[in-house]
Amino acid sequence: MSIPQVDNRMLGELEVMGFPAVRSIRALHFSGNSNIESAINWLLEHENDPDIDQLPLIPREINIECGDTPNEARNDIQGMRANAQERKPEESTAAGRQKETSQVEREHDVDQNEDEVRRRIIELYKSKQDGQERERGRIRNQLEEDKRERIRTAKELMEAKRTLEENQRKRLMESRKGDQEEEKRARERIRQRIEDDKAERRRRLGLPLENPAASVPTITPTKMKPVEPGVSSEQLRDCLRNLKKNYKDDTAKVTRAFQILLKIIANIMKNPEEEKFRRIRLNNPVFKERVGSLQGGVEFLELCGFMKLTISGYLVMPRDKINMALLNAAGVDVASAIENPYFGLLSK
Repeated sequence: MSIPQVDNRMLGELEVMGFPAVRSIRALHFSGNSNIESAINWLLEHENDPDIDQLPLIPREINIECGDTPNEARNDIQGMRANAQERKPEESTAAGRQKETSQVEREHDVDQNEDEVRRRIIELYKSKQDGQERERGRIRNQLEEDKRERIRTAKELMEAKRTLEENQRKRLMESRKGDQEEEKRARERIRQRIEDDKAERRRRLGLPLENPAASVPTITPTKMKPVEPGVSSEQLRDCLRNLKKNYKDDTAKVTRAFQILLKIIANIMKNPEEEKFRRIRLNNPVFKERVGSLQGGVEFLELCGFMKLTISGYLVMPRDKINMALLNAAGVDVASAIENPYFGLLSK
């Protein structure tokens, strides 16, 4: 096998245009070494071939000797030369010169046409390359935009989770502080009871009181505990578990629903005075697609304190109905449902 022979002039022109040597040889070979235009057309049509950068190989030519001997061939050539010397060269006539001039003009026109075709082909090739570059740029921009959107969504989720964790820590600290105050009040009551018993015994024995003020019970203001919510955390988890089980074949849909629920709860906890966060239109396309149409989505919000207004078509949470402890528990459960892939699958 050997590399096919191609026109070196056309090969050089293709290389000047920017085509690799291997591709140029392949194009000239398969286009028949006819002209530059055919070779470039072949390159444009086959630039995505898997073997475009491999040299073509053809069977090596085998020379078969003819029947004439070398001496006979040599004698024939010498005879032809003698006959050619005997002929008298004709002088160039005016008609001959005109014919040569016409031939030169035609060759010049052909060269101009080839240059024009070559220029157009180069422009076409560059235009195609520019179009491909613009398309690649558009795809890169789209990928960057998708990446920024994912980062923004992740930041929002992290912020919502951080807010819930912070509220949970505050609630735990308040609970501990309340327990400490309650323990202090219990100790004070026991001390006061002991003092009252001592004073009563001294009175019965007719002894003077050591500290009359000690018999007077002291009244200390007590901090009222918040009323426990009517909805338990187990009810919230059951609602989330049922939602996940109902759509266990579409994990992406369940995850989007949990993210929307978490964002709604976080917005209310961060801005309880903002009415827009406590008012949801049921026909809102995004809400309806991601939460409203799912069995259990609206029910979970109702457990959190929302009320469905059928006439106006809204879910509303009144300002005086906001229960921060309940919302915090709901947010913790939703965050756990998002992070725990086995949430709801190993229970009930």
